[in-house]
Amino acid sequence: MKRTDKNNHTDTEETNESSRFQSFLYYFDIFYRVVKALVILLVVILLIGGALGAGAGLGYFASLVHDTEIPDQEVMAEQINDYNEKSTMYYAGGEVISDLRSDLLRTPISLDEVSPFLVEALVATEDEYFFDHEGVVPKAVARALIQDITETGSTGGSTLTQQLVKQQIVGGEVSHERKANEILLAMRLENHMDKDEILEAYLNVSPFGRNNKGQNIAGVEEAAQGIFGVPASEVTLPQAAFIAGLPQRPIVYSPYTQFGEIKESHNLSIERQSEVLFRMYREGYITYDEYQEALAYDITQDFISREEVEEDGLSYAYDIAESEAKVLLMNSYLEEDGITSEMLNDDPDIRAEYYERADYDLRNRGYKIYTTLDRTVHHTLEQVVSANLDYLGSEQTVTTTDDEGNTHTETYPVQIGGALTDNATGRVIAFIGGRDYEESQWNNAFQSRRSPGSVIKPLAVFGPAIEEGLITPATIIPDTEYAVPNWDATIGDYVDFYPSNYGETTDIWMSAREALYRSQNIPAYRLYMELLEGEYDIGQYIRRMGLGPEAIRDNEFQNPAFSIGGTDEGPTPVELTSAFASIANNGVQVEPFIIERIENSSGEVVYEHELAETEVWSPETNYLLLDMLRDVQTEGTARDVRNQINFNADWISKTGTTQNYTDVWYVASTPRVSFSTWLGYANQQVQLRRDNGIHPSLRVRAMWARLVNAIHNTNPEIFGVDQTFTRPSGITTDSVIQATGMKSGTVETPDGDTFSYSGPTYTEIFDSNNIPGSTVYDFAIQASDEDYEDFWSNYIRSSSQDDDDSIEESNDSSPAPDTSNDELSDEDDDSSDEEETSNNGNNNGNGNGSNNDNGNDNSNNNDNDNGNGNANGNDNGNGNGNGNGNGNTDDGDNSNGNGNGNSNGNGNGNGNDDEEDDPADENGDSDEE
Repeated sequence: MKRTDKNNHTDTEETNESSRFQSFLYYFDIFYRVVKALVILLVVILLIGGALGAGAGLGYFASLVHDTEIPDQEVMAEQINDYNEKSTMYYAGGEVISDLRSDLLRTPISLDEVSPFLVEALVATEDEYFFDHEGVVPKAVARALIQDITETGSTGGSTLTQQLVKQQIVGGEVSHERKANEILLAMRLENHMDKDEILEAYLNVSPFGRNNKGQNIAGVEEAAQGIFGVPASEVTLPQAAFIAGLPQRPIVYSPYTQFGEIKESHNLSIERQSEVLFRMYREGYITYDEYQEALAYDITQDFISREEVEEDGLSYAYDIAESEAKVLLMNSYLEEDGITSEMLNDDPDIRAEYYERADYDLRNRGYKIYTTLDRTVHHTLEQVVSANLDYLGSEQTVTTTDDEGNTHTETYPVQIGGALTDNATGRVIAFIGGRDYEESQWNNAFQSRRSPGSVIKPLAVFGPAIEEGLITPATIIPDTEYAVPNWDATIGDYVDFYPSNYGETTDIWMSAREALYRSQNIPAYRLYMELLEGEYDIGQYIRRMGLGPEAIRDNEFQNPAFSIGGTDEGPTPVELTSAFASIANNGVQVEPFIIERIENSSGEVVYEHELAETEVWSPETNYLLLDMLRDVQTEGTARDVRNQINFNADWISKTGTTQNYTDVWYVASTPRVSFSTWLGYANQQVQLRRDNGIHPSLRVRAMWARLVNAIHNTNPEIFGVDQTFTRPSGITTDSVIQATGMKSGTVETPDGDTFSYSGPTYTEIFDSNNIPGSTVYDFAIQASDEDYEDFWSNYIRSSSQDDDDSIEESNDSSPAPDTSNDELSDEDDDSSDEEETSNNGNNNGNGNGSNNDNGNDNSNNNDNDNGNGNANGNDNGNGNGNGNGNGNTDDGDNSNGNGNGNSNGNGNGNGNDDEEDDPADENGDSDEE
């Protein structure tokens, strides 16, 4: 290559390189200008956005604190140093029950009485910048805000000052408004109190879990004394670190249970102690060697042993109001914080924490708890019980031997329980917690679960059967021998079980009305088996009445013994009273309650009871059942009550006696209120006896009457004696044949034969949608083929005999015999409503005319009625009825009754009362099945 060409080539390369460099500079300049512009734009946007965001944030903050009243220096200092604010409970009339006793122990001390280890541990753990900030740490607040917005959890952003404000002034509500007020007040507090004053208040205010007596404790002095048995000035480094870790989760980290027992595991609290020690080392409060030595120390050896504490109880009213209010407050906290049932199931400690929070606040935050209790009535019940302790029955001593051969002897007095509730609202007006609060603080009214005995019959048997259209009050249910299939685990098969009444089986085909007011067990079994075989949902009615699985388990509905009260647990007196009150409230159940409302220290209502109603069954079903239960006092198992109460009212009621007289009940209602009384021993293996010559079932009703009379003397208006139960428009009256509960007509036998059937009639009330039709062959509940064959054979033979007698009478010129002096059994004949009934033995002749009674007659109204034989009823039928029968009354007197009319009924019957002289043993125990 020539030199000239070589030079040209070199010049060309240099030119190209220069050109590329210039090109790079050109594009780099463009890129730089663009990036610069973008950066400037981004900075401008960020500045504008930040300004807008800051403005919006400040605006939002201002809106949150806009309505906050900033306390002055003196008020704020007083609030910070006011360690307790008493809460008070009230009766319905505003009278004070008591101030809540606080088991939160606190012993305030000055800062110089606290170990430096403890001060340094708390500062290092809870607020490392405490001595530098002015109430808040902005970056900590920002971090907490971002975590709140992104829902990524929380590492905490509160300083010691903020925590103090939260505990003493603004409370623990989870909201932005509360947090904003907390920040504002914390900054103000720092301007008016020095660091030592704030730190001293925090050390005396903060909760530290429980002590060795199970009591809640606050302040470092009680923590040191209650956990390690030393004053706060003498705690060691490991002890100080343990105490300093407690405020984050005081109940979880506490070494003691609520009973003062040392927990089995301390893993969480020791992990927390280790974290405190590390923070002390990191902040330079302790050396590495001190850190390692404290880590290696077994802190559990310093926990002091459990000690007993004397409970200074006040009354049953105090205890139930406190416990109910505590649960309500806890539930409101759980709801406010969005805690779900799933979360509670996953972590049981959450419930414990909220319960302790509610307990603490209720005792120390100035709440006002308003109950439903009428002070005068409630005290009246307590006074009557106290004056009649000997009448309840005698003590019984029981000696048992344990597995190791040691004998134990305990003495049990007869206990009592009961409740007076408002039918329409569920308000517990008064209750009987027990015989003597000093003897036992166990509240029988709200805590004792007992078998309800025959009180369950209208609720679980007769009511559902009427609602499902299986029966009317006139439906016949045989009180004859009856076999119930019962599972025998020893042979792995069903065997026949024969339930019984108290005493012998009557062999009477009685109406559903009579079976209920006489509380016969066999008819109840028959009717319940009819429900079970028909696969009717019996449980739905029990649940609608407010009786949950804790009272009656779902599988117990399939047990025939449930028809007479056989349960493993059973309802409390308050629950059973409320369920029975559903009948007195037109078939509508309302939940019983004792807390009307709760107010905080500012007068704001934080809880108020809301009425919730549940329809159990139709008004027509309810009225039929209600009318049947009227007869319990007028001619049934509670006739003795009428002569013991000093006033008249429209009563419905039911007696109850469980197997071996373990429990006896009497529950009754007027249109306004319901009242129950229960007697039994705390040990359910101990049976009530005929003390003082008086049967237990008579004693419970006599005690009920004494209590009712005392209540009426105290407040005559409470029972609503001027009110009567309202009869729905869907209720009508009609005449049916007494022997079948249906009307006359043609009966077809299983073989296809037919014959006309009629007989003496009486008038009964019915649901207009379920009026009995013509009598059918199988008209009775759970009667057997043999039963029907005997019944109809007797009827046919009787009809043939009547025809023969008619022929003989037509050929006999002698006059008809005068039956006006025939002996009749008038069982305390009463009329409790507008209908009139003449009952004669097993047959009735009825009408709405004037019935004559030459026997003994007692009446609660001005109606004339005739009761002959062993049953009485009420009717508004047309025409006059004549019924004659022979029987003996309980007191041995004879009575005669005659009337003239178009319908004649003749029969024989004996009158007796199973639960008065010989109370029915209702076998209310599932073990019998």
